[in-house]
Amino acid sequence: MSSLRQRVGAVVTLAGVAAVVPSVWQTATHITDETYRAPEARHGEGHVQYHMAREVLISAGSVGVLVMGALAGQNRSRAVWRGMAAAAAGIGAALWSGGPTTGVWAPNRKALLIHLASTTGLGVGVALLRPKAGHR
Repeated sequence: MSSLRQRVGAVVTLAGVAAVVPSVWQTATHITDETYRAPEARHGEGHVQYHMAREVLISAGSVGVLVMGALAGQNRSRAVWRGMAAAAAGIGAALWSGGPTTGVWAPNRKALLIHLASTTGLGVGVALLRPKAGHR
C-alpha cells in the first residue's frame, strides 16, 4: 500500500473518530441525567441508563481498535483491519439505529451532521487502509 494512501487513510479514520466523540459524550451525559430515567421500564427505572452506559463502553472499545489500527501503519495485519472494519460498521449502525427503531434518524441537525461526518470518515478511512491481498 502506498505511503500516501496510508497517511490519508489514517487521517480520515482519525477524523471519523474525532467526529463521533461528541455523540458518544452526549450519550455519556445521559447516564446520570434524571430525565432519562424510565419509571415504567420493566427492568427498573435505571435500565435505559444502563444501556447508555453499555453503549458508551462498547463505543470506547471500538474507538480504541480504530485508533490502534490507524496508527499501526505498514504493520497493520488483515486481522487488525477486519477488526477495524467491524468496529466502524458497529459504530455506524449504532449512530443510524434511531431511524428504524424510533423513526428519528438524529435528534437535531447538529447530531445528523455528526453522524454523517463520523460514518463517512470511518467508512472511507478504513476502506483506504485495507491491506493488499496476500498481506498477512
